[in-house]
Amino acid sequence: MIKINGHYYNGQSSARIPVTVCFYRSGEVLIEGETLSLKTTIDQLSIAPRLANTHRNIFLSNCAKLETDDNASVDRVCHYFEKNIIHVWIHKLEKSWSYALIALITTVIFVWGSIEYGVPIAAKLAANNVPYSIEKHIGEQGLKTLDKWLFSPSAIDKTEQLRLQNHFKQLVLTSKGQYPYQLMLRSSKQMGANALALPGGIIIMTDGLFELAENDQQIIAVLAHEAGHIEHQHGLRSLFQNSITALFMAGVLGDITSITSLSVALPTILVENRYSREFEQEADQYAVDFLQTHNIEARQFTRILTLLEQPTNSDYEFDYLSSHPAMHKRIKTIKAIQELE
Repeated sequence: MIKINGHYYNGQSSARIPVTVCFYRSGEVLIEGETLSLKTTIDQLSIAPRLANTHRNIFLSNCAKLETDDNASVDRVCHYFEKNIIHVWIHKLEKSWSYALIALITTVIFVWGSIEYGVPIAAKLAANNVPYSIEKHIGEQGLKTLDKWLFSPSAIDKTEQLRLQNHFKQLVLTSKGQYPYQLMLRSSKQMGANALALPGGIIIMTDGLFELAENDQQIIAVLAHEAGHIEHQHGLRSLFQNSITALFMAGVLGDITSITSLSVALPTILVENRYSREFEQEADQYAVDFLQTHNIEARQFTRILTLLEQPTNSDYEFDYLSSHPAMHKRIKTIKAIQELE
């Protein structure tokens, strides 16, 4: 028999009655007080989970309840009659510093692993299943926002613009790309010599890049690199990675505002994103293959990257290096690819 002292509440008033509760091996439960004598069974009781050393509640089937501070005896009842065993073990884990530390480390590793590996995989799968119409819409909305925020119409001579557009279209038609590409020429004081890729096949080139390039081949090399980002859906995958990460962290931290504000930030995520090393390598490989297909030397690519890296082009708010990091390593890798091929 297990005996517990506590108080009885009948569920109809706030009056409490001091009682002794006896739990018998047969499952019978006897509740005795000065003005009270009740019999019930363990199956008719619902024992609340333990919360540190606060008072424990045991609920009866008639809406009455028992309250006690003898948590140890209640735990013995739970063990003996196999009621709420999991909550008993949870309490043991909670009061153990070693278990708490293990749980903390496990949680940190899980969150890091999910963001580092799980989120990119999920983002890639999600991007692969997005219909082109939606991808195109995302890119178009991003362009509209950028035109309001960052860009102004190109100041390049109209004849030169037409020549660049025709040259670009001819190269695109002979490539094996899966998107109907559009080349958008824009001017931007904040971006200098730069190019951007938006989902759906939109490539933006600034007047600064046109002025910096020594020839059309260098321009095509940069545009081919941006096409690589589009072909591999890097913009869309980055968008989803940021979205999934925000949703995941909102779930962990309970921050709902990060979810509701995410849709407003989509164009900013696309433009200010620093592509990962993996994304840059994929886009560079695509560019080298593209140049090779069109009989353009890969050294034109490394040359324009070198020009873009010069200090004279890094005085802008959103220069090429801000969205395309690790330029030295990229140039070295491209040269290695060129030597192999």
